[in-house]
Amino acid sequence: MKNKFNNWLKETKTKITKPEKYSNTITTISNHFKNSLNRDIDLYKINDANELFNLREEYFSYDKFHQKNQTGNRMYSRSLDLYIEFLETNKVQIDNTQNVIEQITKDPTLNNLQKETIILSRIGQGKYRDELIKIWNGCAISGFNDTRFLIASHIKPWAKSTNHEKIDKYNGLLLLPTYDKLFDLGFISFDDKGKIIISKYLKEYEKLGINEHIAIAIKSENIQ
Repeated sequence: MKNKFNNWLKETKTKITKPEKYSNTITTISNHFKNSLNRDIDLYKINDANELFNLREEYFSYDKFHQKNQTGNRMYSRSLDLYIEFLETNKVQIDNTQNVIEQITKDPTLNNLQKETIILSRIGQGKYRDELIKIWNGCAISGFNDTRFLIASHIKPWAKSTNHEKIDKYNGLLLLPTYDKLFDLGFISFDDKGKIIISKYLKEYEKLGINEHIAIAIKSENIQ
């Protein structure tokens, strides 16, 4: 959960220059509960925003933590408020996901295969993309690392993948939209060493930031 919170800060709170300070502060507060209050609490194991809000109130009811917050430029309260916001946002996303699944499942115009495909493409993309972010840390081609603009792309085409391959994080690349489209349409691909292969049908590819010297950091798991 800490990594998800940290990624959420990077994606949604772009004015925060060091998001890890806030995610680390949540860990510090958990340690205060354990070591000073003898409460075995790990805030990163809490998924309910209301429960966290109550713990926030309890935490600052102690003078020493209230003073720490005052002398620390309100870093503790700010971190907790951001984490509460993260949990509330995450809950909305979960609720929306459940609604989407229910709507697709009940749609009489779709057969089972169509339902599965739509659910995996609309719901699985988020989790799948999170896994690819951990592996690639940015666009596999350019290195651009603002995850708001990156797309999870399957190495083996979706239609030809087994159910396992559809969710296999090593069957994926993280790409900027232009590269994702080129890759999806077969205009670019990569050999087993990661060197780019450019289709002869792709003209003026230099204007797209593509050149024959590009190579991605292919992993052994990607070519199994």
